[in-house]
Order: sequence, then C-alpha cells, then structure tokens
Amino acid sequence: MITVRHLDKHFNKNKRNKIHVLNDISLDFPQKGLVVLLGPSGSGKTTLLNVIGGLDKVDKGSIIFFDKEINRYQANLWDKIRTEDVGYVFQNYYLMSSISVFDNVAFVLKMMGIHDKVEIEKRVNYILNQVGMYRFRKKRASQLSGGQQQRVAIARALVKNPKVIIADEPTGNLDSKNTLEIMNIIKSISLNKLVILVTHEKDIAKFYADRIIELKDGMIIDDYVNGFDQEHNFSNENVIYLKDLEEKTSLKNDVLDFKVYTDDENIDLSEVKLIIKNKTIYIDIKSSVDKIKLVNEDSHIRIKNEKYKKKTRAEMLETTFDENLLDHSELHKQKRLTISFKNSFWIALRKVFNFGRKGKLMMAIFAFSGMLMAFSIVNLYTILRMDYRELISKDENYIEVTRDYDSEKTLSEMISDYNSASGNTLLVNFNQYYFSEINIVLPNDNYKLISSTNIMYDYLDIIESDEIIHGRMPTSNDEIVITSGIYAQGTTSDTNFTEVGIWSLSELLGEVISIRNPKDSTYVQYKIVGIVDRLYKAMYFVDHLDVYRFRGGDPINEDISRNELFELIINSGSKHVVYGENTSEFYQNLVNLGYDVKMSSSDAIIQNDIRIQQGLAANLLSSLFLVGGALLAFYFVMRSSMISRIYEISVYRALGVRKIEIYGSFAVEIGLLTLISSFLGFAFMSTILASIASSDLQVLFDFRVDAFIILLGSIFVFGSYLIIGMLPMTLLLRKTPSQIISSYDM
Repeated sequence: MITVRHLDKHFNKNKRNKIHVLNDISLDFPQKGLVVLLGPSGSGKTTLLNVIGGLDKVDKGSIIFFDKEINRYQANLWDKIRTEDVGYVFQNYYLMSSISVFDNVAFVLKMMGIHDKVEIEKRVNYILNQVGMYRFRKKRASQLSGGQQQRVAIARALVKNPKVIIADEPTGNLDSKNTLEIMNIIKSISLNKLVILVTHEKDIAKFYADRIIELKDGMIIDDYVNGFDQEHNFSNENVIYLKDLEEKTSLKNDVLDFKVYTDDENIDLSEVKLIIKNKTIYIDIKSSVDKIKLVNEDSHIRIKNEKYKKKTRAEMLETTFDENLLDHSELHKQKRLTISFKNSFWIALRKVFNFGRKGKLMMAIFAFSGMLMAFSIVNLYTILRMDYRELISKDENYIEVTRDYDSEKTLSEMISDYNSASGNTLLVNFNQYYFSEINIVLPNDNYKLISSTNIMYDYLDIIESDEIIHGRMPTSNDEIVITSGIYAQGTTSDTNFTEVGIWSLSELLGEVISIRNPKDSTYVQYKIVGIVDRLYKAMYFVDHLDVYRFRGGDPINEDISRNELFELIINSGSKHVVYGENTSEFYQNLVNLGYDVKMSSSDAIIQNDIRIQQGLAANLLSSLFLVGGALLAFYFVMRSSMISRIYEISVYRALGVRKIEIYGSFAVEIGLLTLISSFLGFAFMSTILASIASSDLQVLFDFRVDAFIILLGSIFVFGSYLIIGMLPMTLLLRKTPSQIISSYDM
C-alpha cells in the first residue's frame, strides 16, 4: 500500500522560470493492480513516478510506503527501499554498458544479498527467457539495440520479485510484438503486486490498466477505474498479412510461383531477375524501392496468407510467466559490498594502463608535485623542529644571576643565600663559554689538534649517571665526560677526527686529550670515559678547580673550598650562573630573596621562536601555494574522472547502491592514482632529502628527515588527495538520483 499526501514540487524554485511540476497531489495506491499515469509530455507524470520510487524529493508532502512513513527525503532509507522493494524500469534503460546482459540482471540480486551462484543463474536465465533475451546473455549491454536494452532493463526490474514495479515508458523502444509480450508479463505481475506505469499510449492504458490517473500541468485531472477494452488492434510488425495487401500480379508455372503484393499503388517494379548459380540465389531488381530484406528461417519476419484479426483480451493476456519461480523469501541473504574493492582496483588499474599521452603527462606532473610537496613538508618540519637547545652554550638548568653592586650583601652572604635557596645543592659557574684548543694524544706522544672552539667547562655534579649514552662516569680526576656536541658528526668539522681514525662518536671513548691552560700555556691530559647527549660543547670535570683553571683564572691554592671557588667566580664578572637540584623551586626562591635572575635558556628560547616565525613567514606562503596548486590540479582531474563516470554513478544510485559504496569505489581510484604519481614523487624527494640530511651537505642544507615526518607526510599526501579528490563526488552525491540522472542527460 502506497499513499502520497499533498505532494508539492517546483523546478527552478524562486526563479522567474519556475515550474510547478507537482501541485498538491494526494493519492492512495492499492496493494496490487496496474495503475497507469497518463498525460502529455510535461504533465508531471514522470516526476511523480520518480518521487514515489525515491529518485526525487518534494518541497513538501509525505509518502507512506507500506509500513514506512517518509515526511522528508531520506537517501539511505530510499536506497534500501529501491534495493529490496522496488523494481524500476527506466525509459533510458540505465544498463551498465561494460558488463554482460547476465551480469546486469544478476547485479540487483547481489544488491539484495543473494550470492548463491546456482540460484542467481536459475532466476536470471528464467527472466531473460521470458523477455526473449536469453541468447544475448553473454553480450555486453553496449552491443544491444535500444529495444533489446529495454527488455534487459525490464528483466532486471522483475528478477528480484519486488513489492512494486515502477515503469517509465517501458515499451517506448519496443516493436509491437515485444510490446505485447512485455505488457503481458507486467499485467501478470500486477495480479499479485502493485505496478505503477507511465505511458502516453492511450491504447495500452485502456487495454491493460486497472486504474488510470490522468495528469496535466502537475495536477490530477482525472482518476478512474478502467473499463477494459475486450479487443485490441495491436498488430505485430514482424508479421505480414498477405490478405491485407493488394496482389498486383502473379505468375505460376513448373519452375516458379511468383506473386507481387503491395500496400502502395505507385511502387515501380519494372524488372526482376532471379538467378540460381552454384546453389546461390542472386536477385537483380530495378525499382525505386531501395530497402530490401530477405525472409528465411533465420529472419524474425513471418508471412501469413490471411487477414489480420483483432485478438480478444483473453488471447492477448496469455503468458507463460510464473512469478513464483522468482520468489526469494526462503533464500539465505548476506549483505556484502556490491561494488567490491577488488573490482574497483582492477577497473582503476585498467584506466591507468589505458592512459594516453596526456594522461601520462598528467601522472608525471603529479609526481613532480609530490616532490614539491615533500620538499615543502620537510622544509616546514625542519623549521618547526628548530630547537632552542641548539642555541644554548651551557646546561639549560643553570640560572643566570646579574650581580647588584649596590647591594650591601657580601660574597659569603650571597653564597649562603644560594645554598639556602638551592637546598644545599649549589653549583656556581662562569656565565660564558671559553675558547679552547683540544688536542688528541697520538700513540707516539705527539698531539693532533682536533678542535679549536668555544667550550663550556662544567662540574661533573651537574649530570646523572643515567644520562651517559656511551661509556661511564669518571672515577678519578684525570677522567672526564664530554658532550656529543664536541663531535660534529656528518659535517665538514669532523674531518680532524677522521684523520686520527675516529669515525663515530663512540670511538672517542678511551682517547686521551690534552687541554691547554691559557694562563701558563701548559697542557693537561684527560681520558674521555663518558659521553652525554647535549648539543652544546662542554666538558665535565671531577675536580671543581679545573672549571676555574681552564677559564684562565689565576693560580690558586689547591686546597680552597667550593664556596671559596664560587666566591672567586662571582667576583670575576657582573654575571654568573648557579645550579640547584630543583631548578624551578631554586629560581623562585632567588626571586623571593630579591635577586635579578633569569633562566640561562630564556634568551635561546626567544631567539628560537623568532627564527621559527621568520622561517615560517618566508616559507609558509610558498609551501601553501605549491601544495594548493597540486591539490587544485588533482581536484579538476578527479572531477573530470567523475564526469566520465557519471552515467555509471547514475545507474548505481538509481538502482539503490549506497553512497558509501560509490565513495569507496572512487576512493580506490584516488588511492591508486596518488600512489603511482604524487606519492612516488613524495617518496623519491624524501629519500633525496634524507640522504642530504645524513651527509656532509647538511652544513649547507639543513633538513630534518625522520620516520615521523615520512609517515606524517605520507598520511598528508594520501589524506589531502583523498579529501580533494572526493570533493567532486561528494558534491554530486548530495543530489537525488533523479538530479544525477538529469546531469548525465544534459
């Protein structure tokens, strides 16, 4: 039972050329029977049919489809209804041209969840036999004539044994014989099911309809139960009735029985020669008639030596169609993807292999755009990953103190304050690093200068044993720990190390280095026993006096205490740095005591933020332009691909294939195109940049390439191309199936 209430619909609404295509239509359709919508072109009958079948939506009104009440258009619900409950016969067939007749019909059974090959074959073969298309079952739909395609479309609608058949001009492309056969099948179905049919042929309506609804200008002008015509002058165009033609001449002898029949008195048939040679018949005809057909056992033409007689209603309704053979209520059904990813992949792959010169050029352009995207992403990542620790020259937990010479506090009082504020874990050091020469002691006791640079001399107390990445903590005064920053691996500055056979950071362990005392130019030797991972260059001594000694301090008593050493350091300049175990608490305590302090890393953090902002300002716009240009080009390519597939999409949506499946099919194509073009370029450029980052060229080109940015970049490439590529399809699938079909028809 279908009921429609107050359906109202406009085309071009709120525009000058608006058309009121459905004007307050209310109807009750019966449980079964053949209801014909009759009217001239533009009367609104096809629009009403589309609304009832869920292909189109209305401005207002409601539809009750059996047990479902629909007040506003719900695409998912209508998809389910069209898949399971409605068999739709389209005026323009809407077959999938690239697959066989059999597969076109079987497709709707698979949509319903029927996957038993035996059951599918039984039903499809039966219905193809009924519409006279069994012998064409292996042909592609594109190889059929219009009438043949219409019969396949009818078979597709009938095979799933739906509750309702909706047919839009189902006999519009059929000859008279097939019209009779198809209408008889439709009439037979209407004995147990509802059939709603649109036609402009009054003879068909009067003969077959149980009820006729006439429309004009979007309104119902008549609705009545049909009084059946008992006879019909519906002739079969494939049958020639000789008694209805004029016999012009005849000739009969022992060799030939020749007769001429015509329905046109003015036909000129002046000369006919019939030649038989080598068991072949040759006909030579001189006539104004150009069209010649041979009638034999293989032709569809039959000749009867009688007059045409109108058939009775009982004779014309004879059919062998048995809908019980199509019943699927007892079959096992399992919903699967109708458009499988496997098929979508092979279709997309074939499309790629069939690319012409322009297509291959397009792929090359996208590969190049992928390279530009990789460069942009890595470049931005490098900027964003700029680390303030690259700019610091000392431990970031040091607190910088600016000495107030106007203060009345003595050095001892300052040390006492520091100790109190730090919880007696105090260290005091010089604020600045110091230029120094580092020599490695060779086996022959000669020296080799391996580094001449600024070094921070620091206390061993400032590091923990678990911070050692190579080696161990020192156990004697002649052993030291160095930072990894001293060994500038992968740059031109490590040449001096390689000259003495040191090819990696860990190979520095056990080496003896000699450090020049700037005060008396003497050299002191230390053994490297540990390495910590710090970007700045520093050495950590066991003896606290070495921190002062190698800064060029005056010779001092070896027995002075740490606090006395700290006083010397504080007194050596306007600024110094202090360290306590709990940095944040130590900092706050110093502030509370009135000291002018700041974190030693604060300037580096500010400088780093500035260089990040400057880097982004210089590179972000160009990166967005490059990436945006690539994505815009891809959008138009995928839009073109969608337009080329719009017929296929129209068929899918009209039949009730879910949007998500169409999205999935399109996503497979996007993924494949992205993989073999843009991602290939992205991977190639990423490899180049990674090679640069791990070579001597990193001094000139600073790129940071790691697994994270490769993964993130890959996700971005696929994700952005997927989103942009899906945009045309998303915009299309927002439309109703009827609107999509209209897009194709245009």
